[in-house]
Amino acid sequence: MSLKSSRQQLGPLRCRVIDALPIGQTPQKLVILNHGFGAPGDDLADFGPMMMESSDTIAATCRFVFPEAPIDLGPMGMPGGRAWWPINMAKLAEINETRDFDQLTQLEPPGMKEASQMLGETIKAALAAADLDQSSLVLGGFSQGAMVSTCVTLTEGLNPRLLVLFSGTLLNRGEWLRLATEHPGCVVLQSHGRQDSILPLAPAIQLKDLLSAAGFMVEFIEFNGPHTIPMNVLQRFQQSLDEP
Repeated sequence: MSLKSSRQQLGPLRCRVIDALPIGQTPQKLVILNHGFGAPGDDLADFGPMMMESSDTIAATCRFVFPEAPIDLGPMGMPGGRAWWPINMAKLAEINETRDFDQLTQLEPPGMKEASQMLGETIKAALAAADLDQSSLVLGGFSQGAMVSTCVTLTEGLNPRLLVLFSGTLLNRGEWLRLATEHPGCVVLQSHGRQDSILPLAPAIQLKDLLSAAGFMVEFIEFNGPHTIPMNVLQRFQQSLDEP
């Protein structure tokens, strides 16, 4: 297997693109994974080679794309860190302390809509470059990357073959509920840690319930652990990519 890795401008966002396909061969699946707040753009990029080395099927069928969020956090003391939109960490800590999760789930963060629009343009550009449509799209991310993936799916009316939400949460409840109800629904793989002290479990369960009630087919993996992606979740994700 010969891995190819490059940086490409796809729509408005810079991306790391990784596959093991022969030159000129188009993929059967396009896997777009979005990093969390404060991480570099290629924070999740090791997942691509790991899964392609573990599965000949994934190596022969998948192209991985890792977009870089638009906001540079370097000037805020986080060199190399990126964000999809600013986060008020003090407010988030207060919400976790008071357990008043309505303050979180009803919030539409300033900048989320703009970030979702940019990601939507990048998704379209990446699909066009791979000569694929949404039925071949696997879209998701971790933490804030899961939130922007949920937002773009609902606001852009995307219908990926799989939506992957690692340690995300419910935001903008009223609007997401309306959009989810209008959406045809899709398959969702969602995971969350019981000991997550950054984005607690309860609002994630509310997101699962909202999507399920709207007709999304949600597989929810609840695990013992903090704000992370455990190996059993990655293995389940790999299994889903292995499926025809």
